[in-house]
Amino acid sequence: MTKTSAETEATQALRAMFAAQAQEVSLVQDLSGVTVRRARKLARRRTAIGTLAATVAFVLSVVGIGIWQQWNAPVDETQAALSGRVEFGADDHQVPITTGTAPLMVDLVVGSKLYDATSGTWRDLGSGVDPGSIVRTPAGWLVGGSTTLGLQRADGTRLKLLDAVDGWASSADGSEVAVVRGETLQLDKLTRDGLQPVATGAIAAGWRPIGFLATAVLLAKADRSRYAIWYRDGTFDEVAGLLQVYPSYQSDTFAVVNGSVGRPCLVRVSVSSGRLQRQDAAGCHEFLEQGAAHAVVSPNGQNLATPFDGGLWVINLARSISAVNANGAAAPVWIAACASDADATPVWQDDATVVTTFHGELVACGVDGTQRTVAVPDSVPAGRRLVRIER
Repeated sequence: MTKTSAETEATQALRAMFAAQAQEVSLVQDLSGVTVRRARKLARRRTAIGTLAATVAFVLSVVGIGIWQQWNAPVDETQAALSGRVEFGADDHQVPITTGTAPLMVDLVVGSKLYDATSGTWRDLGSGVDPGSIVRTPAGWLVGGSTTLGLQRADGTRLKLLDAVDGWASSADGSEVAVVRGETLQLDKLTRDGLQPVATGAIAAGWRPIGFLATAVLLAKADRSRYAIWYRDGTFDEVAGLLQVYPSYQSDTFAVVNGSVGRPCLVRVSVSSGRLQRQDAAGCHEFLEQGAAHAVVSPNGQNLATPFDGGLWVINLARSISAVNANGAAAPVWIAACASDADATPVWQDDATVVTTFHGELVACGVDGTQRTVAVPDSVPAGRRLVRIER
């Protein structure tokens, strides 16, 4: 082959290559357009994944399938500020499937009838009962009406305690009851024989007891716009800026506040100083608002069970505070997720297990992430409600 013919063949090869590349270039879009489209696709995918995750949590089989997740991944605060939503990453871990059912350890109420899970018997609570205002205590069941408060004893007898009641709450161990009547707050010791006066004090109109923080009475306005604590020596301390405060056995508890970009955030509040004070941040997430009115603190004060439209989370306070200390943009750390109705009011049967409702069934949700259906007697009809335990 001559030098001239070799150069000719090389030239033709280069022309063919450039022609092929030119045809391919026309099929490739500009890089900026590709980047935008890929970003939009990724955003849609993330939204779909988030929606799917919430849906999966909601339809988890209550025969033992659970989720073990922790919200301890860094949060993109820039995106959160722009969208008002928290983006977080978490590793999904499948909890081992549990078999069998959990025993019923929480009392149930249907209308004016109460099912005593301890004795397996029904009790008639009488007329004018508010099914949402029944609490089991060592002395029996406190039964609230629209303006009355009574005691249902374990032997089946009933005792009228007070009338003209504007609001009441029992202590975490069920030994004391705080009652507001007009502009007077009275604190009484609860016994099987009735109420024994402990202390009284004057308070401004509009305050209602919603629980206790250790020995302090926790009060709130009817619209939950303000909170306060009252001590038996008459000390009254009001605080603003809290959207929700949860009663607790302990002097420390969870509270919800507005975040910097309008997202609800958990904080730790305490009455250990004699005042209701905010202590530490524990992470933000928009789902906290959904369960704010129904969330409950465990007896040991360590965990918060909060339902939402995708299930129920058990959030650990200490781990959430540690996560925020390490990364100010961290979300709350939850240690278990279980199936639950969004409007359920869970009840802690002990430090390790919270019971909730799900599509007419009862679910025992463990802080270890396991969940089991609760065995309910056939004599208990649909429409039952869980009875809070304070003992």
